[in-house]
Amino acid sequence: MQNIQSVFSPLIGEIAFSLFQTYGSYFFIQIGDPYLRIHEPIEPRHTISEKARTMLRRRRVYVIGTWSILVEGCNWILESEQRSVCQSDLITEMEDLFRSVEGQYLVSARSSHEANSCTLQFDMGASLTLWPRHGGEPDEDQWILHYNDRSSMGYTNSGSFSFDAGTDER
Repeated sequence: MQNIQSVFSPLIGEIAFSLFQTYGSYFFIQIGDPYLRIHEPIEPRHTISEKARTMLRRRRVYVIGTWSILVEGCNWILESEQRSVCQSDLITEMEDLFRSVEGQYLVSARSSHEANSCTLQFDMGASLTLWPRHGGEPDEDQWILHYNDRSSMGYTNSGSFSFDAGTDER
């Protein structure tokens, strides 16, 4: 049976970098050795907007970690340098604190089974606590840990894990 500690054990001692907001309060944390993910240009097959067509025709290069954590359908609080931000704060406030976490090493991951929550602790004092949002669906992922082989594991509001074998074809 999986638990938070065993899921995160390969990440302990690895560096966090490139925290960035994706949509609303959703954000990514890159962890581990950085490497490039390159999306080659594609020729759109369907009638789409000119803006979308232009984007698809570009080569896109991303620096990602061995692991990527997508924080999504949950409440969260990030604490660092005697400050904190949460999912309801302004994006500018989030981004400022995100910068303070970059370069810190993940030192522990623990969970509370009663609250279906988990806390990630970093070496220079930052911590990220995640828990189900009020009214969230039981099978909705709070966060998803993506591996560099494109497989992933999510942690649901009910405290269970969801798995996706992924594929290299994207």
